[in-house]
Parts: sequence; structure tokens; C-alpha cells
Amino acid sequence: MRPIALVLAAGLVGLGAATAHAQDANYWSTAYGTRSQLLGGAVIGSPGDISSTFYNPGALALTKSAEFLLAGSAYQYQRVAVDNGSGPGKTLVSASFLTVPSLFAGEIPILKHDRLAYAFLTRGSMDMEMNNRLVAPSLAPITGAAFGAGEVQLKQDFSESWYGLTWAHNLSPTLGFGVSPFLTVHSQRTRAALLLEGSNNAGQSAVLSQSREFDYMYWSLLARFGLSGVRDSLTYGATFTTPNLGLFGGGSTNFNSTLVDETGSIGNIMGASYTPDLKAKHRTPLGAGAGASYGFGGTRIHAAIDWNAEISKYTVLESPEFQIRKPSGDSTAIVVITDRMDAVFNWGVGLEHRFSNTLIGFASYHTDLSGRNPGEAPSASVTAWDLHDVAAGVNWHVWRSDLALGLTTAFGSQATPSVANPPEGAPRPQDLQTHEMLVTVSLGWKITY
Repeated sequence: MRPIALVLAAGLVGLGAATAHAQDANYWSTAYGTRSQLLGGAVIGSPGDISSTFYNPGALALTKSAEFLLAGSAYQYQRVAVDNGSGPGKTLVSASFLTVPSLFAGEIPILKHDRLAYAFLTRGSMDMEMNNRLVAPSLAPITGAAFGAGEVQLKQDFSESWYGLTWAHNLSPTLGFGVSPFLTVHSQRTRAALLLEGSNNAGQSAVLSQSREFDYMYWSLLARFGLSGVRDSLTYGATFTTPNLGLFGGGSTNFNSTLVDETGSIGNIMGASYTPDLKAKHRTPLGAGAGASYGFGGTRIHAAIDWNAEISKYTVLESPEFQIRKPSGDSTAIVVITDRMDAVFNWGVGLEHRFSNTLIGFASYHTDLSGRNPGEAPSASVTAWDLHDVAAGVNWHVWRSDLALGLTTAFGSQATPSVANPPEGAPRPQDLQTHEMLVTVSLGWKITY
């Protein structure tokens, strides 16, 4: 493979990692609820509303009134810039608008002394397609080419949905305990493809086509436990999240690698595997969090920490063995999709100020570190972004409703290694530097009854 071809292939890896944002390797990418969104999710130990079905089930026991929440009208502008992504000295820029995850929750007022609620939330989602195309003789998979062209493509559709109930109980007038069991549905489809072609002055041509695709769906159960308390102007809380308990899952893998070489310098290479009905697996980590808030006058300060344990390397999908035919002799290969996560510790702070009986302002900051080591080659997860999130907004109280408008900005950079194992004798291109900026406008509505 020629040097620029290597840059093109590396651009696919770098751009894919950037565009996937923080959906498949980060834990604090999304905030839920009108007030919680504006506080950046730093509400584990803060006074509860219906969003506590996710943040701290124990806080629901201390909520004084029943609520219905629809918080999902959020629109995001995403810009990704990849240094040298279109070749040496050429920056590849991509921008798009998309919708972001939502929460739908409400209370079921059927218990006399305890609280019962339901929640549906989108824990993460992505639907994107990236392409990069170049025309240059150096892209041809043969030496001495007069013409060459190449294309790389990355498609990724990803979603994880949680469906749950929350039960909360008052241990005392100032201390609440709750649990939220969730059914989780994780689905993903990823395709990466590389096409290189070229010809020399003798009219001999060569075409290299490589692609890898996999998709799977996995169903599992997990639960979040929460304890929430209040003492004068101080509120506090802690949560514990279990790893997921797998129920069932399945998927498929597709792989094709073909080189047609008329020059004979390398020779023809061909191999393919298309395997449906494979067993699949997806793991989520053990998690814990804690937080507190303190109010004085019309101002309240919020703070929270969130920890997720390491997930050791495991196999998501694995195909049976298949043959790749080469001039030097056939070889055996398998398609293996794996994943792993490092332990992650995040923290966040938020500021809430009441300007009047009907208008409250908010500002917040939190970290959103990736669980994937940026030095590892992408597999099931591709992102390695350490992001910084800043949010601000206002909440209007009108009759029994709260209307919220907020603006969130997330930004970060990542060094993306080039292809891991270039062909022998081929130069290795420099690592790529990718930069991402996300701007999200969110609208929320909550009604108290």
C-alpha cells in the first residue's frame, strides 16, 4: 500500500473515532430532565424531581409532588476537524446537525406510603456515515502507477435504550431510599471499507477492496440504588449501579479482502466470510456516585462525582475460521470483535440562582472522560475522547409547568494512531490529530400535578 493510501486509511480511523463522539466509551455524555440538563447532570445529591428515576432513586421519596417529564427536544451541532485527514497538510472538516437522547418519565400514584415511577431514556445513540475520497497516482496499490484513486468509508449506527421502574421509600422524613431496575437494549451496526485502484503506463491495473462489517443486539438487566438525604440547607446522596446481567443477544459479521493485481508484483489475494446468527455479548460496568448541594439566599451550589469500574477485555462477536487465498499460500483467519474499558472517574459542579419566583438561572461544568485507551485499535468501541462540558440556561415556572432552555458546549482533542501494521517496507504516516466541538440546544417541559 502506498504512503498516501496509508494516510487515507488512517483518516478513516481518526475520523470515525471523532464522529462517534462520546456515545460508546463515555459515561457522562447525556443529561436528563429540565433542571438536570442545565446543571450538567451534577445532581446525584441534589433535591429530587422526576429525573431522579435515573440520577438517584432515593431522592424521589423526598419529592413533595407527582410530576410528568418530557425532556427530549435537544438539537446538536457537531464539528470535527482532522489534521492531515485529506492528506499531508490538508484538514478534513465535517459538520452536521442531529438530535440527541431523551428522557420520558412520570409517576404512578398508586402507593399510599411509597413512590412508584416509570422512565424511558436513551442512554446513547449515533447514526452517521463518513466518506473520504482522493485521486492521486500514489494511491494505487501498485508501484509506478500513472493513475490512482481511493475511498474510505465508515458507517456506524448505535443506540442503547433503558426501560425501567422506580420504587422509593422514606426511611425518615429527611432520608429516602430507592431502586430503579432497568431493561437495557443495546444495538450496533458498524461498517468500515477501503477501496484503492490504479493502473500503470503498460495498461496493467490493480484493485484492492477491503471491508469489515458487524451488527448485533443485546438485551440485559441492571439496577441503580440510591440514598438521598436533606439537613437544613444541605442535601446529599449516593448511588450504586450494578453491572448488567445478560439475557440474550445475537449478531453477524461480514468480511471481504480482495486484491486483483495484473502486474503480478503482489499477485491476487481473495478471502471472504459472511456469518449470520452468531452469539453476541455486551458488558456495562459497576458504578458508584455521590453528590451534595448547599443553598444560601437565592443561590444553590451543586457538586457530584461519578466512578465506573474497569471492564476487562471480552469478545463481542467471533466468526468461524475461513480461508484467505494468497500466492504465497493460503492462510486461516477469523473475525473477532472485542471491547474493554478502563476505570473512569468524572466530576462536575453546577450553580443555580433564583432571580424571581418564576425565573431561575443555571450554569455548570463537568468532565466526560473516555473509558477506551487511545493507543488501542478501535473494535466494538471507537472513541477515545476526553471531553469538557459547559452548560448554561434558564427555567421558567408557569402555573404548574416548568419550561427550560439551555445551551451546552463540549470540546476535546485526540491523537489518533495511524494504521497499526502497514505492509513491510511501507512508511508509517504521522499520527492524526482530531478536534471536536459539540453545541447542543435543549428544550424541556415538566408538569406538576
